[in-house]
Amino acid sequence: MDKRERARLFRDRLSEAIALSGQSRSAVAAAASIDRSALSQLLRTAGTTLPNGETLARLSTVLGVSCDWLLGISSQPGHASTILEQAVRVAPAKLLPADQDIIDWHLEVLGQKIRYVPSTLPSAMKTDAVMKFEFRGIALKNPDQAIADATEKLSLLRRPESEFEIAMAVQTLHEFAEGGGIWRGLDRRVRRRQIEALARYCDELYPGVRLHLYDGCALYSAPLTVFGHTRAIIYLGQRYLVFPQGDRVIALIQHFDALVRAATVTSSDVASWLDALSRRI
Repeated sequence: MDKRERARLFRDRLSEAIALSGQSRSAVAAAASIDRSALSQLLRTAGTTLPNGETLARLSTVLGVSCDWLLGISSQPGHASTILEQAVRVAPAKLLPADQDIIDWHLEVLGQKIRYVPSTLPSAMKTDAVMKFEFRGIALKNPDQAIADATEKLSLLRRPESEFEIAMAVQTLHEFAEGGGIWRGLDRRVRRRQIEALARYCDELYPGVRLHLYDGCALYSAPLTVFGHTRAIIYLGQRYLVFPQGDRVIALIQHFDALVRAATVTSSDVASWLDALSRRI
């Protein structure tokens, strides 16, 4: 389902839920703590407007229907907390040559926003030299496999319909630039070229790909990816914790959006910030 069709279905179901609730639009807006004009915007018969995660969750609660039903993901209007709890699963992180689940999930929601908190640097934007260093001596995944994986992911980011938002702690980049942590022993020139490459990608791919840097002393996030409103995963190491569509995905969207709102370096400024960081290496 493309974004225009999903927006049409959302409008129809939101209108139906309001009618069935017996409340006026003003009463629903007030109960959901949103502006009446914002609710009217969501109900307009043209465009592709969809609510953010917080607004969607509030409307779902006020109207007594599930988020996934409003979005057209489920045919059942009721909340499905018990079913969703049972559906959460642990999936292996596949290694050869790329994690096909990640590629498939990306393609499944192409045209919708993907939100990503990397475990280190964004994998699609790592240089070959950095990946050769990181995967040296690792039996489960060799450097050539890691490079193939990153190349395929980068090709997805370059697709014109991609919308990819990344949030990471600014301290991670400082640690990399200084050659600390897992990058201890990585040549200074390699570190500098990586930061320069990251700046180029941020400039080249903007606004389809947006990187935000938040203060890791004030906020924390586990590595995660949210694929539209369809699926969210938390990376555990050799496993993913996979959450299907529904309220848990909405909660992780809200978590991610809080990181973006608190960013100390926003996406429009990050390329120049990275350029300045590279000059200090």
